[in-house]
Amino acid sequence: MASFGELDVLNYQVMTKTVGEFEHPNLVLTRRFLDEIIDGLAARWDILKPSRHKAGFRVPNQPATKLDLMSVDSRSATCLLMNLEKALDEGALGWLREPGTAEQNNARALITREQADLEAQIAYTVEWACSQALSGTLICSIGGVDRTIDYGVDNSHKPTASTSWATATTDIPGDVGAWAELIEKDSGYAAADAYVNRNTMAYLVKNTKVQNLLGQGTVREQVAESGHITHFMGLDWHVYNAGWIDENGTFQRFIPDDKVVFLPREDVFGRLQLGSQMIPAGAGSNDLVKIYGAFSYAVVQTNPPGVNLYVGKNFLPVLTVPDAVVYADVTP
Repeated sequence: MASFGELDVLNYQVMTKTVGEFEHPNLVLTRRFLDEIIDGLAARWDILKPSRHKAGFRVPNQPATKLDLMSVDSRSATCLLMNLEKALDEGALGWLREPGTAEQNNARALITREQADLEAQIAYTVEWACSQALSGTLICSIGGVDRTIDYGVDNSHKPTASTSWATATTDIPGDVGAWAELIEKDSGYAAADAYVNRNTMAYLVKNTKVQNLLGQGTVREQVAESGHITHFMGLDWHVYNAGWIDENGTFQRFIPDDKVVFLPREDVFGRLQLGSQMIPAGAGSNDLVKIYGAFSYAVVQTNPPGVNLYVGKNFLPVLTVPDAVVYADVTP
């Protein structure tokens, strides 16, 4: 009879590979942050301001024009650490002892199901953290962890509409044009994507100036085809209604009511830094191995006998070009 340490279903490499294959196509903000592996738990990043100066010419037979190095603002913060645990019940432990049988297949299915549940909670937490980063400030007070990270988004890139978009006659095109121009003027990138939830999109659909600019027929066509306005003022509009359940059981959207996020097409504004973690090399092993990014492993317990499953991730979303982000409040 195989020991727990010999079971491939509890091998950390197999378990980590499994959690890395879970997908969440409904979570769109995390995908806009490119992964960046770091060693340890200390996230460090530079805030970049791409140059848009016009350079001088060189006189023939003269040396190259010497320019100063880029001036960057470096920031650092500790990653957000996650390691979630579940204990297998006695029935599953019995199944694991029967390699190559239907019982062990049941145990595999149970382990994968529980890993998926743990990994989903991590994925939703990462998405929440990315939404917080786009707002300019990540404020966290969860499980004894109290953190506030200022990402250096200038106040001009966190504008408030002078007149509420909830009023049908508000000059929404004027606001959209001015806010999109901020990105191009300050970062050199062109605003291309706008993210709102369905309540904010309703303001656009009902707005008379939007209807006049697009034409009521175009508004009707876009809404009939996609359920919302999809292209307006040179921006692709994305209605994003996903969210999480808070500690009070209340549904909270990642893009709150009355907020709009503008981003460039290029994923240049941020990174999702992924820290490392030392984990047990096997369910019955005392050796440790270093894992980067998401990880999963099992630990054998002796009193009482059992196996605990762990899924975790050490991460921090960072903004490297905060001038390429606009996070606006449309209902002051």
